[in-house]
Formats: sequence, structure tokens, C-alpha cells
Amino acid sequence: MKALFLIVLALSILGTGAYFSYEILIQPQRALQEEKAQPPPLPPPDPTVEDFEKAKEVTKAGKLVDSREALATFVEHYPESSKIGEAKDLLGNINTTLFLSTRPTPEKQEYIVKSGDVISRVAKHLAVSPELLMRMNNLKTDKLQIGQKLTYAPADFSLIISRQTNRVTVRNQGRFFKHYPILSWSSEHSKTHAPGGKIVPHVKQAGKVRDKVAWLDDERVIFTEPGYWGSKFWIEISIKGCTLYSQPEKNAPETPSSKPTTGGITLARPALTELAALLSAGDPVTLE
Repeated sequence: MKALFLIVLALSILGTGAYFSYEILIQPQRALQEEKAQPPPLPPPDPTVEDFEKAKEVTKAGKLVDSREALATFVEHYPESSKIGEAKDLLGNINTTLFLSTRPTPEKQEYIVKSGDVISRVAKHLAVSPELLMRMNNLKTDKLQIGQKLTYAPADFSLIISRQTNRVTVRNQGRFFKHYPILSWSSEHSKTHAPGGKIVPHVKQAGKVRDKVAWLDDERVIFTEPGYWGSKFWIEISIKGCTLYSQPEKNAPETPSSKPTTGGITLARPALTELAALLSAGDPVTLE
């Protein structure tokens, strides 16, 4: 009987130890493994999506001026939104559609051509570039007619070249206007690494648009010449290695118009055509 009691007592002690070992050692590890096996939790819903969808509905209805204002407000108020890239793409397209056309907008004004007017003099009087005035009014020639109506809008453009976003961003009067993807960087402004694999920080630099160059059949042309808007454009920037030019076609022979001798940053050709209309010599540029 005593022996049976000792056996039961031993089993009880072993069972209690095994239970506590399971609770203390095995169960937490198993729970941790099960937790790791679970899919990551879904992120909380983005509360800004509803506002973005409302702005899109206005765009679909064809109300571009209202849509522009709704999207501009969204971009300024929700810079961290999951929809910020899509909103900027949409707003940029609307901005250029309205700005580079005769479509009426609240800020556009009208000028009536008088005797003796020429495009460059009128543009200077209106504080816009001749190229921009021609694009705004869809002019095929720089010849003006007395009584002709020209529309124009305030233009105060600046440029931000960002290594972080890999975009060239245009701002007008301090507000986002449009951005363009960068296809490639000059070697001195691409991400470089120090020994040990660390990224070398780049210093923020300020500069300006120095000139706009148009190449047609490898010859430089000016805005009054036929075929100007079918040219390949360079936007020369005073910051070394930051001249903007269109990416050369594959296997195309190298010519004077292929790329700047000092290197630069490549964009899509349609982007350079728009920038050539919007920007003027002296417009501020920031490399960040």
C-alpha cells in the first residue's frame, strides 16, 4: 500500500511538472509560431480615399475647373494619402489641358491685338513667354492680326528636381502644377555609395533655367520657325549636370542633339515639349 502511494505521488509530481513545463515553455513558443504564421494585419482604411473618389467623379462629369480645385485642395491637405500619386497625375493632366489651351478659366484674361503688335512684345507686356502665349492660343505662326483676341493666364513657374521622388515637379505661383518621371540621372547626381555601402547625402542646390534649346533635324531653331513644336527640346539648367533632355532613341546614331556634352537628366519627349512651353529663362530651379 505504501509503495502504491509513493508511485501515485511520483506520478502526480511528474504530471504537475510536465503541465507547468508545457504552460511555461512549450505553449508560448507554439503560440508565437502560430502568430508568425498568420498573414499580416490589413492596414487601417485610408480616410482620404472618399475625398479623392469625389474629386474623380467631378472629373468624369467633365467639370475640369471644379475638378482642378478639388484635386489641388486634396494634394495640399493630404500629402501622405495613399492616393497622392494618382491625384497628382490627374491634377497635372487637367492643369496642362486647361492652361495650354483657349478653354476659359477664372484666372484667364483677354488681350486684343492692336496695330504694331508683335508676339514677343505682347508676351513681354503680359509677363509670359512668346512660346507660352502661342501654345495657349494654339497659334501656328507668330503673325498677329489687328483685333485678334489672345487669352493668357498668370505664369510664375518654378522647378523642383527631386532625387527622393525621382520626379521633376513644376509649380505655378507656389502650387503644384505637374510632375514628370525622371528616366535617368547624370552620374554626378545619381545615388552614390561610400565605402561600407552607405548612401552619400546630396546637398540641396538652387539654380535657374538658363536657356531653352530646340533641335530640328540636328539644327537649332527658334519658336518663330516652322516645325518648332516638333523639335527635340533641352532645358538648360544652371546647376551642373541637371540640363533636361529627351531620352535618345535606341540605336540612334549620336549627333549634336543627342545629349548635352556636360551630361544631364532624361525625361520623356512629350514632357520636354510641355516644359519648353511652360518655362522661361530665369525661372528658379531647386535640386533636392
